[in-house]
Amino acid sequence: MTPAAGITAFTVEDADERDLRGCHRVMLARQLTDRPDEPRLGYESCVGRLRTPFPGFGPVRHWAARVDGEVVGLATVHFAEAANSHLGLTDVVVHPESRRRGIGTALLRALLPDLRARHRTAVEGWQVTRGGDGEAWASALGFRTVYTSLLQSLPVPEVDPDLWDVEDPPGYRLERWRGASPEHLLPSYLGARAAIHDVPVDDLGVPSPRWTAELVRHHEADLRGRGVELLGVVAVHEESGAVVGVTEIEVHPHRPHLPFQRDTAVVAAHRGRGLGRWMKADMIHWLLDDFPDVEGVHTATGAENTHMSRVNLSLGFTTVRTMLAVRRGVGELESALAAG
Repeated sequence: MTPAAGITAFTVEDADERDLRGCHRVMLARQLTDRPDEPRLGYESCVGRLRTPFPGFGPVRHWAARVDGEVVGLATVHFAEAANSHLGLTDVVVHPESRRRGIGTALLRALLPDLRARHRTAVEGWQVTRGGDGEAWASALGFRTVYTSLLQSLPVPEVDPDLWDVEDPPGYRLERWRGASPEHLLPSYLGARAAIHDVPVDDLGVPSPRWTAELVRHHEADLRGRGVELLGVVAVHEESGAVVGVTEIEVHPHRPHLPFQRDTAVVAAHRGRGLGRWMKADMIHWLLDDFPDVEGVHTATGAENTHMSRVNLSLGFTTVRTMLAVRRGVGELESALAAG
């Protein structure tokens, strides 16, 4: 008979090496099973990921499932803030050898009181691989898909660098910044960032934020505090001097070899001129100049955003996985779990 799993909350700062090794074992096994396209997750990178959670999604709590003292499952909840304070952004990971024993469901049940205490009304998960065990588990618990995205990856050593030699569109120039956007460009930069809201997000609970100068400066300071390098490239309209396009990359301290491409947006009146591809190509050149050990770049693109997907493919990105965001109300979930 398989022993029952014990579920406890824990903090990464207080976790001992045995637990951290266990978390790594679980996350690596999930990767090998559900995400074989990704570079193998090392122990130090795993611990860095736990200690430096993805910025912008609020405070984080962790729960571990243990059998005979060994970690076999892990749940992480980001408690989103401001306009998204009704959500608990949740990722539940169970070692493939321990699946189908109710461990994931036990983890989910254990974190529900915290969601209630923080007045969360919905659980939303973003880390579900289409066609994997996670999708079947979420579906069985009554979660519904609210967003579909494509994970696209640029395998730098395998790509012809000529793809990044993009002709300058007439009437525009590029500017770069590191760490913080220049004050003199900030007002029009905010307008360019707002262009991302033209992209369909289905019923996703956490859309791109409505950027203000205060929020931008807070976000930049948060990244610096976490040791994350922020690189920004913008397209400036020569005649008006306004920022009309933006793309950004984050280089995280626990995985400097695999940075993440964040939002890319172009103001509607300036689309159709190749600005998105131009900015992204310049960003790749800059990234490889300053971080020569980069092995690849990951980005997520909405499945309905076919234009940006084509831009990425033209630069050498490949689509490696389809990801789902799923959601269910806390009350509905509690009722379903109580019913068995």
